[in-house]
Amino acid sequence: MLDRLADVEMFPLPTAVLVTGLSGACAPDLRTGDVVVGDRVVVPGGPRDGDGDPELRGRAVRALDAAGLRYRVGPLLTVEEVLSTPAAKAARWREEGALAVDMESAHVVAWARRVGLPTVTVRAIADRVEDEVPPDLMDMVGADGRTRPWAAVGLLARPALLGAAWRIGRRSHRALESLAGFLRAFLDSSSGP
Repeated sequence: MLDRLADVEMFPLPTAVLVTGLSGACAPDLRTGDVVVGDRVVVPGGPRDGDGDPELRGRAVRALDAAGLRYRVGPLLTVEEVLSTPAAKAARWREEGALAVDMESAHVVAWARRVGLPTVTVRAIADRVEDEVPPDLMDMVGADGRTRPWAAVGLLARPALLGAAWRIGRRSHRALESLAGFLRAFLDSSSGP
């Protein structure tokens, strides 16, 4: 794909990949809005070698410092399904050493490695390790990540589920604010001397 893009002048070839998004905490000290910079991104049972570019990781850390955001550097784990219970997230901390989990990063990092692009992964924590994500709520989200059309009716019929959706929305909003602060600082650092 990159070879085809090189033939089209209006699409400059990328020189690096910044993987960002929301994640769930596995480490007990991470709070909503904290940021995790992956020093490696793995899948369960996958290799433990380092992933990501040390120079890009250093730049990400400098941007987080400049933005005044709380962060940790360490392993991220990409899983196939949402870890909805505190016990499942805590187990990934104990067994894998994962600071946080997501469902995309390892796939993007693997693609970038195949095409020879350096990467850094930066994820903002939406749900803490002790926050439960009700499975019924996850059923309302399609494979594409969008809310299914009938979901609003289902929420109105189940007030407890509506409360959980509201809490998840607030946590996600807080995490996105942190991610936006990081991105502003990261982009500002590229325009500097």
